[in-house]
Amino acid sequence: MADFKTFIEYASEQRILALLIKERVKVALKSKLENTQNNYRNFTEDFENLKISEQVAVLMPTRNWVRPQKKERFVDGVAKSSKQILTRSLALTIKRDKKKQLAKRPAYLNLQKAFIEDIIAEIKSAEPLSFTSIEIIGKKKKVKRENGVAIEIQRPLCLFVNLKEKMLISLMNSYLSEVFDPLLHEEILSYRPLRTYHGHENVITNRDNAMDNLKEYMRYCGRKNIYVAECDIQKFFDSINHDVVKKCFAQLAGKLKENHPEFEYEQVERILDAYLNSYSFYKNVLTINEENISKGINKRFEAPKDEDFISRGCYSKVEFEGAKEKIGIPQGGAISGLIANVVLNAVDNQTVLKKKDSEKFFSRYGDDILLMHTNKEECERLINEYCQALTDSKLLYHELKSVNDEDVRRRGVLLRPAYWDIKSRKPFLWGRSKNQEEDQVDWVGFLGYEIRRTGEIRIRRSSLNEKFKSIKRRYRSGAKTNIAKGKFAGNIEKEIANRIEKFITEGLTSARSLSANKYLNTQTSKLDKYTKKQLANLLYKIHKNNPSALTKEAFQALLNKTLPTLNCYRESVR
Repeated sequence: MADFKTFIEYASEQRILALLIKERVKVALKSKLENTQNNYRNFTEDFENLKISEQVAVLMPTRNWVRPQKKERFVDGVAKSSKQILTRSLALTIKRDKKKQLAKRPAYLNLQKAFIEDIIAEIKSAEPLSFTSIEIIGKKKKVKRENGVAIEIQRPLCLFVNLKEKMLISLMNSYLSEVFDPLLHEEILSYRPLRTYHGHENVITNRDNAMDNLKEYMRYCGRKNIYVAECDIQKFFDSINHDVVKKCFAQLAGKLKENHPEFEYEQVERILDAYLNSYSFYKNVLTINEENISKGINKRFEAPKDEDFISRGCYSKVEFEGAKEKIGIPQGGAISGLIANVVLNAVDNQTVLKKKDSEKFFSRYGDDILLMHTNKEECERLINEYCQALTDSKLLYHELKSVNDEDVRRRGVLLRPAYWDIKSRKPFLWGRSKNQEEDQVDWVGFLGYEIRRTGEIRIRRSSLNEKFKSIKRRYRSGAKTNIAKGKFAGNIEKEIANRIEKFITEGLTSARSLSANKYLNTQTSKLDKYTKKQLANLLYKIHKNNPSALTKEAFQALLNKTLPTLNCYRESVR
């Protein structure tokens, strides 16, 4: 950072206001709020007990937002997103209202000013801080049967439902992400802020970058043998130890202070401590299982087995019982991505990144870990060393398994479901070699893709199935909500076009990594066909429920219209 700032200097009134605007835009895009214009006194008296959507509405203008000029709504002739336009509109509205005479200023400005001052005062305070407003939401992950009963296994998503706490967490996350970023290895690609990457400025690295790096490594190796090892951490966010987090953050803070003596870690440490103390997987999540069982609700959250933590050497039996209150970080919390990076960065640096090796490829995106090397013995040494470091960090990885085990191969033939079900794999030869009797596999899975040694890339089957499910959910939702509200009346073609475009641009992420091949063409053709089928069903339901809004002729015209396809989109972004 050119001009280093302490956390107190960083948490300016302007930055807090930007976060408030961001929250208000989220609310605007999700749902309509009840009119709060005449309820400021009541809301102020009971502000802490309001929902975040209500809190942020009170602190923002309720109506008559300034519409940005046309030049601000377009970039090179292309319309900005609704999010961008609403953000600009709110900023302009607040700026307009602040210029008014004191007597004519809207009441929300006084409340907004007091709220921002309260946050700044909290940041400057040295008093102990605690967060108590966390809410657990279960998201369906899979269904399994226990004693003949279908049980829905859920993933715990966490929400901080107090606006002030959420602002403090967001501020700390953005600040530490910025000041810690230069200390993280360049090839850690997930949960990073805007940065310079491979000579390109203002880049947010993503899965595309990981795939680009893999392709470059394949080109470098040419015809050399490539051995692959993979590692997956069990319930990663749910098993991170708070003491390990604090230790890793303190180490990075010490390194930062060497170059920036003005850095005051204590300012952010109290928010980090409050964040960690607010949540424990065993305290906040597993207790919900007991409630569900008592109420006869067939929904459960899963945790790694206690005995696995002990048998693998992460904890002693006594140590584990005492540590349960300090295990797990909130999934969905603003700081959790940064925590994951900081903890695993320590593991990366003491293992695979401590020595440069041009024959080695290492990529980690979140907790998806892929390791390659042209030498099998070296690949095996590195993955074993990495797994041991995970254990030392009290993280439980899925046990490494050979792709040549009896339950994976039958008479030398690889069983596809069994192979893809393996979470962590011992080194195997990627591709085929006639001269060697090795564990050999044609395809490697990484970040939702399957990559062949010969260079073809396709969507991973499990990811493809999720695409089909999401298409169906989207169109079913469109049929239920939009028809009931009469949303399509008078503007059907535009709504349909937007719906298709949204699916194409958001449904197939990292399209840049894909290039035409027979495997991918088959997959995208199926997706196109299924999308159009669901669209036809939606159009039929609209026509059936409201023939005047969508006549038979218009219905047929929309069906016959050439629609954008996944294949078209993929080619356009390459």
